[in-house]
This record gives sequence, C-alpha cells and structure tokens, in this order.
Amino acid sequence: MLAITTIFILFISLLLALFLLTVKTSNKKANMFLSVYFLIFAVHISVFFYSEYITLPAVLEMLRDHIAFFTSPLLFLYVVSSIYSDFKLQPKHLLHVLPFVIQVFIFSPRFYFANTSTKNFLLENLNDTPEGKLSIIFGLSISFFYLIAMFLELSKYKQLLLENYSNKSVFNFKWLYQLFILLSIIFCFSFFKQVYKLFGTDVEILNISRLILTLILVGFFTWIVLKSMYHPQLFRNINTDHLLINSNSDHKHINKSTKDDIHKLLSFMEDEEPYLDASLTLKNLSEQLELSSHEISTLINRNLNQHFFDFVNQYRIKKAEKMLVNSKEGKLTIQQIMYAVGFNSKSSFYSAFKKKTGVTPSEYRKAR
Repeated sequence: MLAITTIFILFISLLLALFLLTVKTSNKKANMFLSVYFLIFAVHISVFFYSEYITLPAVLEMLRDHIAFFTSPLLFLYVVSSIYSDFKLQPKHLLHVLPFVIQVFIFSPRFYFANTSTKNFLLENLNDTPEGKLSIIFGLSISFFYLIAMFLELSKYKQLLLENYSNKSVFNFKWLYQLFILLSIIFCFSFFKQVYKLFGTDVEILNISRLILTLILVGFFTWIVLKSMYHPQLFRNINTDHLLINSNSDHKHINKSTKDDIHKLLSFMEDEEPYLDASLTLKNLSEQLELSSHEISTLINRNLNQHFFDFVNQYRIKKAEKMLVNSKEGKLTIQQIMYAVGFNSKSSFYSAFKKKTGVTPSEYRKAR
C-alpha cells in the first residue's frame, strides 16, 4: 500500500513540477521554487518505491535523505516570492542552504569520512544512532522555524493589503494562507511520526504512521493540482516598496494641517465617491488627492484608527445600505448592488456588510 501511494505521489509531483516550469505566468520565480520543491520531494520519498528493487550506494542513499532539508527553505522562498512581485535572489538567500550543510556536517565524521562497512552499518541502524536522533530533532526544529517564518511573512502581507488596497480578493493571500494551514497539519503528523522514531519500538506502528502521512500528502498534492488547474496564474502579488505604518507611534497631537487633510480626505470620499472603483488602491487615492501615499496612510491608520481596507469599505457598505432600501433601485439584485458599490467578491461583501450592520444584505432589505 505504501509503495502504491508513493508511486501516485511521484507521478503528481513530477506532473506538477513540469506544469509549473512550463505554464505561462509573470511569477516565474515563485513557480521555479515550487517546482524544485516537488522534484526534491519526489526524490526524497522515492525510497518507498525503489527500495524493493534496487540498492543505491550508501552515500547516494544518505544524500537522498538529506535533501529533504531543502524543502522547508524552498516553500518559504515560494511564499515570499509569491507575495512580492519584485522579489530577487540575493547572496543572503544562500543562508537557506545551511540546514542541508549542517545535516551533512553532523554525519561527516562517522559516515561521509568513514569506510564502506561503517557507512552501511550506520545507514542500516540510522534511527538508533546519535546522528540519526540528532537529525530527527534538527529536522523538526528546521520545519517549525520555517513555519513560523511563513506565518510572520503572511501576517505582514495581510497588514500591507489592509493598508494599501480596498479589495483583497484579487490577491493570493487566501491561497498562501490555505497552503500554510495545510503545511502546519502535515507538520503535526510528521512530528508524531518522527517522535515515534525516537522513542517507539513497534515497526508496524511506524509503517502505519508513514502510510497515513503519505495519504495526507496525496490529498495535499491533489489539492494543489486542482488549484493549479483553476488558477494557473495564482493571482496577483505586491511590490516591496509598500511600508507598514507603525500604529503604536506617538501621534496623538493633531495640528491644523492634519485636520485640514482629514477634512479634505473625508469630503473627497463623500463627494467624489472614489470607493465605487473596485480596484481603488492607496496609491490611486493619493494621486487624486495630491497627497503622498504615506500621508494618507498615516491619516487613516493613526488619526482615524482604521486600515485603508476598512476605511474604504465603510463607504461602500453605507452606499449599499441606501441602495437596498431605495425604491428606485429596488429591482436591482444584491449582486448588482455589490458590484455597483465597488465590491468584486460576494464573500467579502457579505462579511463586511454583516460586520457593520449585524445582518446579511438580504435580511437588511427585508427588514426595511
């Protein structure tokens, strides 16, 4: 059963790698990282298939196991390059090779620099050796470290979207967040399997845990296949020139100039209704008001205590409320009203509307 599921994973991994390398997209770097991840993962997991038929030299077998230390860094780089459209590989990114180098260093004295018989012995009794136990602990630590790093990057990404864009649905945050959740679930199952390697003695339980983890991976890869089929571009990303506003900074004093800018901003939103543009961004608004993006972001975040996303959507919801009860617009469907006020996602509209009014748009219309 394990061999069969492994064959299935190998097929999906290679198919996805080929697809990501050949599909036409503007985000080629991100696709490259993910395709290399699938190739490395395929090589790593292939042991459950080929071990019944061939025996590789000890060094190749160990290197096949060690290349798994590239998977977490590759997924992290995929996430970062998916977030930022202008992401570039720099010398500092060579630090992501360190986990693999450290792993090789751990095994160098008693394996890579040892004679053939010693290599074979250590490979056959890997889980019972100090190197094997240290490798398991180190591997789990690396995986956990990169999960935390991904979480921090996604948290920053969410803040940047809230502070700069009025619509999040056109970006890839949801996809990346779902990916993070699934990777966290896989890590939990992998954690159990690896801990059992350290302390367990029943080979049958270990094989069952391997099978369960492999089936989870089948589901994970199938999900990615479906995502890739329906969304080959995997949405939009942002530029690294966006900066977060420090909302904790001391900005209690509001001078006359600031009051004038706030009045100008609020009057413009009421009179000109720029929020009706579904693609409105902080940059667009700043150009229309002839103020810098940083000035407007500071006004909204510090002085009005809101994100740009919530600031714009409050006007859209207010407009939607009027349209829902206006007799002249009573024939408009809720979806038509949604698009008319600047939303382009039904889930975002319903969520924002219920957050402000406490009811859904249809309930609001019926009640009035």
